[in-house]
Amino acid sequence: MSQNTVAPTVGSGFSPNRVPGYDLLGWRPVRALVTWAGFPGTLQALMLVAFVLLALLGWGKFTPEGVNAKLYAKANLVNLAIWGLWWPAMIWLTVLVGRAWCMVCPLEWVSSRAESLGAKLGWRQAPLPTWLARGSLAIALFAALQMLVPAVQIHRVPHYTSMFLWAALALALVAGWLYRDRAFCRGFCPVALLLSAYGRGGMLAVRPAGGGAESQCRAPNARTCRSLLNPARLNSSQDCLVCGGCLKADPSGAMQLVVRTPFARADTREPMASWPLTLFVMIVSGFVTYELCGVWKAAEPVFAYVPDQVVQALSAGAAAGWVKGLWTIVVVPLALWLVLGLVGRGVGAGRSLGETWRKLALPIAVVVAAGHMAKALEKFTSWVGFLPYAWAEPAGVQTVLGMTAKSIPQPGAWLSLETLSAIALGLVATGTLLAFREARLADPMRGRRRAVPIALLGGFYLFLVFGWGGWL
Repeated sequence: MSQNTVAPTVGSGFSPNRVPGYDLLGWRPVRALVTWAGFPGTLQALMLVAFVLLALLGWGKFTPEGVNAKLYAKANLVNLAIWGLWWPAMIWLTVLVGRAWCMVCPLEWVSSRAESLGAKLGWRQAPLPTWLARGSLAIALFAALQMLVPAVQIHRVPHYTSMFLWAALALALVAGWLYRDRAFCRGFCPVALLLSAYGRGGMLAVRPAGGGAESQCRAPNARTCRSLLNPARLNSSQDCLVCGGCLKADPSGAMQLVVRTPFARADTREPMASWPLTLFVMIVSGFVTYELCGVWKAAEPVFAYVPDQVVQALSAGAAAGWVKGLWTIVVVPLALWLVLGLVGRGVGAGRSLGETWRKLALPIAVVVAAGHMAKALEKFTSWVGFLPYAWAEPAGVQTVLGMTAKSIPQPGAWLSLETLSAIALGLVATGTLLAFREARLADPMRGRRRAVPIALLGGFYLFLVFGWGGWL
């Protein structure tokens, strides 16, 4: 169910009389910031400056010959900033806080300015087609991005990272020029489905005060929201960008910026995910499996065994990365979800395999997000120590050559694998328990039937992160 609707899903725990949590707008500095005419545009413009600088710094930079590609990625400021610091931080931020990144995203600023300029010049911008608004292109772009990780090592080559940044900037510009109503965020953003799936349980949310008829009459209407949402009826965080537009348009206090407990009971739950969102969860589950196996050295060759054999049989050494990419985001997810779907259908979670997948997608997204957070933490703690070196020499060439020659010491990880394994076990266990709860709240009558496949994936991820500590 969309957040534009009034009635919540049965059993969602929605209360029509109150919005649980603390309204940040009651704190004067927060209200002043959110209602400031320069919010969030000024923050987005500053982020755009950093975005362009990183894209310029990365252009034409490749891994020097004779050095380890992963080591060079850590020493180069562009790859360190994007893939070692920003990406892990965004995973954590999205799960814990919601779509707060959208509030400062420079691509939204570029798209919105292109949309405004086109309208002023008389360009007739079209409404976003339904198939784009549902995420059909977004899932394809996300899959392509994940494919490029094992295929061409986009996260280790600054030039490829720079190409990605420029391509994202161009896509935002074109989408804003051709379509209206924040089209880039709604249909073109490569991480839109990740933000929607991971961020729906975040602790920061825009909500109408109370939720009763009186507050809805006082709250801003749908015309105040550039994402085509109805602020007076918001009961989910999956599409709200926390841009503050409806808060600025609300002189009466009918809208709130609430901090609440994670996965608040008051939010509506959808019994079934859309197909694009289901495909996203399937793809990212394969990628997270690949990432978790990569930390446990005993599991890494097991995961890569089949693609390695295929490469050898076909003598396709040059295409090894693409074979591994197809294995990671196509074959492994299909195999994993075939098992989960058949088990789920066997216990009555759905009437068909497709329906079972769609009913499992949103609860299982919580488990996948927990696994993603575990890997993000491991990556952040092993990369962040390189920041002083990368800041001193952004290109990273002399740094990595010195580290290869042992004349410059390599900084160690902030946390040991044993400690990371213990934290990861807690994250995945918590995510699995929350997934049980999400399934039950979405469908009180049959939600418990989804527990077995949820437990299977949670148990599999627990096994992988348990191996990080060398206990297996």
